[in-house]
Amino acid sequence: MSDIAWAAWLLVALVLLGAEALTLQFVLLYFGLGALVAAAVSPFVPGVAQGLVFAVSAVQLMVLTRKPVLAYARGQRDVATNVDTVTGRSAVVTIAIDNHANTGQVRVGSEYWTARTPGDDDPPIAVGTLVRIESVAGVTARVVPRQAPAVIPREYQ
Repeated sequence: MSDIAWAAWLLVALVLLGAEALTLQFVLLYFGLGALVAAAVSPFVPGVAQGLVFAVSAVQLMVLTRKPVLAYARGQRDVATNVDTVTGRSAVVTIAIDNHANTGQVRVGSEYWTARTPGDDDPPIAVGTLVRIESVAGVTARVVPRQAPAVIPREYQ
C-alpha cells in the first residue's frame, strides 16, 4: 500500500478539491489540501501516521486561514456609505432637538436627518445651532453642539 499511498492521497485531494469547486463553501478545500500534505509525506511515514498528518494539517489550515480567505472571497472591503460620511460633519438644527419631546432635525449639506442628543437628559438644542454629528444610529444622527471658536476669523465678522 505504501508504494501507491501517494497516488491514493492525490486522488482523494483531487476529488475533495473538485467538490469544493462545486460548492464554494471553503470547507472541502482544507481537507483537499490536507490530502495533498498526506500525499507529500506518504513515502516517509506509515499508513496510520498519514491519516493523522491529513487530519491535523486540514484542521490547522482551516483554523488559521478560513476567516481571511472568506473575507477575501466575499470581497469585504471597506466602502464608505452615506452614513459613514456624515459622522464628524457639521450640521445646522432645522427643528429644535429635544429628546423628551421626540423632536429634532438637522441639515447636513443638502440632506435632512432626524436628530437626537447622545444623552437622555441632555438639554434641548435650539433651531439654527451649529452641531457636530457624533454618530448615526439607524436613520437618526446623534449630535452635540459645536463650541464657538475663541476668536472669530475676520472673514466671518
